[in-house]
Amino acid sequence: MPYYEVTVPGPWWHGLTYEANSPVEIGSRVVVPLGRGERIGIIRGAGSLNRDDTFALKSVRAVLDEAPLFPEGLAELFEWGGGAFLCGAGELIRIGAPSVLFASAEKLNLAPPSPCDRKAEGGETFQYSCRREDRWLRYVELIKRSGNFIILFPEQGLAREFWDNLPGEVREVALLWPSQGGKRQLAAWMAARNGEVRGVVGGPGALFAPLGRVDAIIVDEESSGSYRSYARPRVNVRTLAGKRARLESANLLLSGRVPSSRAFLHGKPRSTDRPDRSRLRFVDVKEAFDASIRGLSDTLPLTSALLTGTESCLASGRVALWLLDRKGFAGEIACEECGGSVRCGECGASVVREEQRDRTRCPSCGSLAPMPEECPECRGRLLCGKRPGLEAVHSVAKSLANRKQPALLLDELKSAGKRKLKEISDLLSSGGIALGTRAALSLCDLLEIGFVAWLDVDAEARSTAYQARFTAFSMVWESIWRGRGAGERTVLLQSRRPGVGWQRGIALGWDVFWRQELSERRELGLPPFSCLVEIRARGESQKSELLASMGEAGLAPMDPGDPPLVLWVASSSVSAVRRALEPFFSIRRSRGGFPEIIVWTD
Repeated sequence: MPYYEVTVPGPWWHGLTYEANSPVEIGSRVVVPLGRGERIGIIRGAGSLNRDDTFALKSVRAVLDEAPLFPEGLAELFEWGGGAFLCGAGELIRIGAPSVLFASAEKLNLAPPSPCDRKAEGGETFQYSCRREDRWLRYVELIKRSGNFIILFPEQGLAREFWDNLPGEVREVALLWPSQGGKRQLAAWMAARNGEVRGVVGGPGALFAPLGRVDAIIVDEESSGSYRSYARPRVNVRTLAGKRARLESANLLLSGRVPSSRAFLHGKPRSTDRPDRSRLRFVDVKEAFDASIRGLSDTLPLTSALLTGTESCLASGRVALWLLDRKGFAGEIACEECGGSVRCGECGASVVREEQRDRTRCPSCGSLAPMPEECPECRGRLLCGKRPGLEAVHSVAKSLANRKQPALLLDELKSAGKRKLKEISDLLSSGGIALGTRAALSLCDLLEIGFVAWLDVDAEARSTAYQARFTAFSMVWESIWRGRGAGERTVLLQSRRPGVGWQRGIALGWDVFWRQELSERRELGLPPFSCLVEIRARGESQKSELLASMGEAGLAPMDPGDPPLVLWVASSSVSAVRRALEPFFSIRRSRGGFPEIIVWTD
């Protein structure tokens, strides 16, 4: 009786072994018993099993497919990605395939797989231009002379706009990949799997389209943080796109306004775009006047350049965009009596205050809680906000606005649908002030943004994350070049050190920025010169176990102490870390929970 290893979508890294009454196609779906119920998994491989009679092996209960579910290249990508990002193939399959495939035992009409003949290895090319029309034109030229293709954008809105501008003959043989699940996603998935289309255009999730024998993969804005998932499993789709291109010998084009660290290091591209210095203003916040806001111990620096620039923009009937990557009313809640901060009950990080909803929100894990009436440490009742957030800034913006040109606080813009975006466009059709985080930059594609103000650009780079300066640089760079009327737009940076340090690259180009940044990262042994693994334990007991396992493996984990359950490990590769973590991702550990892993490589 044959034995098979089955991958069931879930957090454990290993396959589960079952016996079958007859041979089963590798890669097909099967129904297997698991715990007290049944689950649907994929046959990962076949093999014999040496065992005695001390336990009974469970049997496959049903075979759902007569052909492999995934084409060969995609199946290999799931296996590789599960190891590279320390999440397991099952977790990657869970986010890369329609959920209905593993929720329903309905059989699918799958076409026989096309032979995956490995042609000559494809090449890797780079194109960086701040004029997206130039980039998009090259994409069209490439896919016209290619077979199957995948084009990825960091946002679904950009993918849709590119799709709408594609020639009709291309759209006839391709499809716009749905951004959400349901029947539309399953229909698109089946069309790609059965060879009914030869190309897909979409957001990051389109990488997992089950096309056979992909010839070209294009990644637009390849350095965007949107290619890194913010929910478990934490993977980098751009890295996976590069691996899929290599697995399928496809041509890979990495493109955008600015390269990632790895692309700059290995591709050695050069920056040819420079902003108009007359429209780029660095302003010293030490020359600002401080606006006091009730409920905050810190003041908000407002420069005359910010106010006059906003007024001039409104007078021209355009939109002024005020950006501050700090949601809520205050970025921190502190006790005036003991000086302690209110912390998240789940992960221990400092929470932010959302005054409009009278609650706190953890910027680290997202947990919400009622606004406390007293300090949890000393029971003092004098709690005060520090570091003004967007809600606090909104009160200032409203004093500059008027009935026809309102001041809008944009919340959760990242998940806004067409109706919400249309509502925002209508409200700001005659101009106004829009306040938001970095996600608000998408408004540049919808509205005439005449003035962009970074209220505290130093805060964007102040994070302890090693990539904080690049995150800040790329956001400011995007605000200069993105969308309608970019050539007539003024960008203002309020800073304590205006125009120096990482900000020099804003005026001189991203190659100047990257040369300085990579020199420092090389000295410190940070990505892209190493892998940095972030591990969040489920509790203090598990954290102690993790530290012991790392030590036995010869690794030197770093314990920053805040947040209290987080560890960091630097390594030349993830292999040693994977061996140390593997025992924590056994199905036997399900009740205690699994650590959350993030692998940083660039």
